[in-house]
Amino acid sequence: MNTVLIGILFALAASISWAAGSIALRFGIAGMRILPATAVSLFAGLLYVLVVNLIFDPGAIGRVEPSVFFAFAVIGVLQFLGGRALYYRGVGLIGVGRATALGGATPIIASLLAVFFLGEIITIPLASGILAVVIGVAIIVSDDFDTALAPHQSNSTNFISQAKLGFIIIICSSLVYSVAQVLARGLLAGETSSLAGSLITLGSGSFVLLLATTRNFKRNYGVSRHDLLWIFVAGVLASNGAMLSFLALERAPVTLVSPIIGITPLITLVLAAIFLRELEKLTFRVIFGSIIVVAGVILVVLAK
Repeated sequence: MNTVLIGILFALAASISWAAGSIALRFGIAGMRILPATAVSLFAGLLYVLVVNLIFDPGAIGRVEPSVFFAFAVIGVLQFLGGRALYYRGVGLIGVGRATALGGATPIIASLLAVFFLGEIITIPLASGILAVVIGVAIIVSDDFDTALAPHQSNSTNFISQAKLGFIIIICSSLVYSVAQVLARGLLAGETSSLAGSLITLGSGSFVLLLATTRNFKRNYGVSRHDLLWIFVAGVLASNGAMLSFLALERAPVTLVSPIIGITPLITLVLAAIFLRELEKLTFRVIFGSIIVVAGVILVVLAK
């Protein structure tokens, strides 16, 4: 089979894995608080990435220089203590469909960061893609909706509604992920294995979160085995998506891989319509806005 075709299939599998992980997250997040849920998912992902490293490149960690190791550890704390925890919080507030669609704007934020800090030039396709994402997000934000939340997850106040808080949190999550990606991109430009980098970032994020949540875990958070299982599955699927995306990029150019990965919100919406009918309602505005966001992301990727 053609190498590029295999890369495309890996990219599609990564999108499906990330979308399925979001659905699993929605089943478990209602019964857990954000930090312990994030810790469990990271621990699951860490086990998965560790097994992959041991199978395919067991000596990768030993070849990482101490300074690079520390840099990846800092990225891990930033990305997972900030980005993933915020994303989980956003899913709990506005639902997986809307959160995933808004999270799809991450490439836009990364592109803007590249323009401001890396000197990249804004082209017509890039500007068109950014405009499309802004329009799509505006359509999603304008939608009226209700989500099924656990009592401890709803903290809207008189100053800001639950919906607006959820949108702000997801955008902040995308910003954190974008900064982490820009930092990691520079480290991976060297000889460091992407699998080793993933293991270090997951390990550092998991360690910090487990320290913050292990004490009195059961007593304080009332976690059920059902919720733990779903969050564990979500963590494995998220890490599997990351591994598959690396495999795709090793075999196919970014201009092919990134647009395929960019359709993750649409796959998530399809899965949500099938499996989350009782948890959240997907309206025409959400679906239409998501399609525009995906189109904008594809334009931005093609512009590069």
